[in-house]
Amino acid sequence: MTPYAAIVTVMSLALSIQSAVPRATPIVLRTLPHDTQAFTQGLFYCKGLLYESTGLYGQSSLRVLDPKDGRLIRNIPVPDIFAEGCAKMDSTVVQLSWREGGAPIYSFPGLFLKGSFSYTGEGWGLTSDSASFYMSNGSDTLYIRDKRFVVRKKVAVTLGKERLTNINELEYVKGLVYANVWYNNSIYVIRPSTGAVVRVIDCTALVEQNAARSDQNVLNGIAYNNDTGTFYLTGKRWQFIFEVRLPRS
Repeated sequence: MTPYAAIVTVMSLALSIQSAVPRATPIVLRTLPHDTQAFTQGLFYCKGLLYESTGLYGQSSLRVLDPKDGRLIRNIPVPDIFAEGCAKMDSTVVQLSWREGGAPIYSFPGLFLKGSFSYTGEGWGLTSDSASFYMSNGSDTLYIRDKRFVVRKKVAVTLGKERLTNINELEYVKGLVYANVWYNNSIYVIRPSTGAVVRVIDCTALVEQNAARSDQNVLNGIAYNNDTGTFYLTGKRWQFIFEVRLPRS
């Protein structure tokens, strides 16, 4: 076998493995208005409300939205950082910063600032289960942190045999981590114990409905409503939040 033929064979094998990962498209149930000035970095649902972290220097915020109609209930400016993902843990909400190395901690549900965590490197996406935080920094790695924000494990994320890079906003759902990838129209469902992508959700149709498309206004925002089994999906400066249901695997 020639070197060229060997390379083609390896690439074909990798593509075959990736294509074997189940794929689906979301079923849109409702479309809610979304603030087109909101540079969405993180999103989660809790007790009947949506919580959104928005970024950009001088424009960052932590917001509370009504999921029935998208109405802005509360807006907390965060002027000193470029805010990124956010997640609830016990009676607090933690919000990442991009390059400032600090994560503000808010009381929940009051959202009063009560301290901060520190970390090295960039912060991108954040989610949690009842015991751990899952954090991304734009690389191919999930950082699993304890409640004190100490890294306990690093997991490389793979799609087939390839590393999945630019991992961004995260959402933990029933033992799996759903991840946006920067400049990508799909959501990747990751098994955090191994880092393997076990499902791909193609959101291209949602992206195409966003009238304010640009290089920066990408898909970025995943929240799961455990009461209804539905997801809320949006993006940076999108005009809509979509409530969707995913087909069963």
